Amino acid sequence: MRILFCGTAAAEGWPGLFCTCEPCDRALQLGGKNLRSRAAYMVDDRIRVDFGPDSYHHQQTYGLKYQDVEHLIVTHSHDDHWFPADLGYRRKGFSARLDRVLPVWGNSKVREKFVREHGEAWDDLGLDYRLLAPWDVADLGEGLTAVAVEAAHDPREECLNYLLRQNGSAALLGHDTGWYSEATWDRLQEHRLNLLVLDCTYGPRDQNKGHLGCSWVVKARDEFERRGILEPDCKTIATHFSHNGGLLHEELEALFAPDGIQVAYDGLAVEV
Repeated sequence: MRILFCGTAAAEGWPGLFCTCEPCDRALQLGGKNLRSRAAYMVDDRIRVDFGPDSYHHQQTYGLKYQDVEHLIVTHSHDDHWFPADLGYRRKGFSARLDRVLPVWGNSKVREKFVREHGEAWDDLGLDYRLLAPWDVADLGEGLTAVAVEAAHDPREECLNYLLRQNGSAALLGHDTGWYSEATWDRLQEHRLNLLVLDCTYGPRDQNKGHLGCSWVVKARDEFERRGILEPDCKTIATHFSHNGGLLHEELEALFAPDGIQVAYDGLAVEV
C-alpha cells in the first residue's frame, strides 16, 4: 500500500492561524517542509483517512480525486480531523451527481457531528455511515482492512487509530493518541507492523497524555519493539506537530536522527 501524508500538523496548522510566535514566523520565512496543514492521509488514491478543514487544499496540492475515493475512515470528531460541512458539496448543483456511494467509517461522535450539520441527509449526499467501535475491522476492498485501535486521546469519545493490513503488510496510523492503555498494548501484540506512525504534538515537552512529546515517541517505538510488534524492516515516522513545540523540520530531524525515527512532512509518500 502507498500512504501519502497529506497533512502533518495539529489543529491550528503551522504557521498557526492568527499566530505570530517565533516558530510560526520562522516556518513562514523558510517555507518548504516547515509549512504544515492539518493531519490527513490518502491510501492508494482510494482511501481517505480523516477529512478536516484542509481537505480542499490537499485536493489541489496533490491532485486528489475525491470523487474516486472508495472509503472515508475518520479517527475522531475534532474539527481538525472531521469537517463534515464540506461533504455538503456532494449535493447536486454543487457537483455532478456521483454514482458511487461513499462509505464513511467512524465512531458515534463522528456520526452525531455530521447529523448536526446535515441532518440525516446520507442518501442525498451519496454517503453510507458505518459505525465502528474499538477493535472492529473495516473491510476497505482489494484485500485492505482497517482495525480500529482504541486510542488514548479524548475521554469524551471513543477515539480511534487505524491499523491498516494488506497482502501481509501492516501500518499503524497512530496520530492523536497519548500512551496507550495496557489493554490496547496487549491487543496490539497480536499484530506485526511494517510501518509505525506516532503522534508528536508536544514536541520537546515531556508529556504523554492525549498526545506524545518527542521523548515519548522514542519510548513508544521502543515499547512496540520490546513487545515484538515491529518487523525487522519497520519504519517509525513521527507526525502531527504543533508550533507550540517550537522545533522546525530540520531541528526535529536532528533530534530524532540518533534513534532512527523519520520526521513526516506534507507530501511524504511511503510504500508499505
